[in-house]
Amino acid sequence: MYREIEVKDFLPVLLEQLKFSESILDIGSGTGTLLERYEAAVVLGLDIHRPYLLHRKYKSPHIIPVHADASHIDKLFLPGTFSAVTLIDSLEHFSMREGTELLRKAEIIASNRVVVFTPRGFFPQEGTDHFNLHGEFYQRHWSGWEPEDFLKLGYSVTVLKGFHHAENPSFRAAFGENHAPLDALLACKTV
Repeated sequence: MYREIEVKDFLPVLLEQLKFSESILDIGSGTGTLLERYEAAVVLGLDIHRPYLLHRKYKSPHIIPVHADASHIDKLFLPGTFSAVTLIDSLEHFSMREGTELLRKAEIIASNRVVVFTPRGFFPQEGTDHFNLHGEFYQRHWSGWEPEDFLKLGYSVTVLKGFHHAENPSFRAAFGENHAPLDALLACKTV
């Protein structure tokens, strides 16, 4: 399935994809600003940069910080461990090869669904840590994803038209003040 929509807030679209998830592994959670919005009974926020987890925004006891390298999730978790695995603004921090392999592992660990939110195409970003926690290396973008990349892997794709724009400091730094808005992708696969 492929569709295009125009929304200013992707969160309701994301939460719709997760509404029956009892447990969620969020890969690349950063400080976890979205995690308390997930309605799952158990949420694991996994990040490679420990300072993000130490300065996490969530306090709910059902949200558990996990300091680990996402490329090892197949060694950390058994098949079908989580109802859903999410990669929200994190897949672009891996090369295409690494990202494709990470998706394969996520599909094994998820018992129901894998959900990805990422810019459409390559969105340059390096030398910046918006959390000001010295994670610049981990914030660098290494890949750009198109709908076709997900469709060939069996994902449904929703294009959020013009989602990224000059109000976003990262967008301005990458493209300038007057650049036309860019799309974002929400890709979902039922496993």
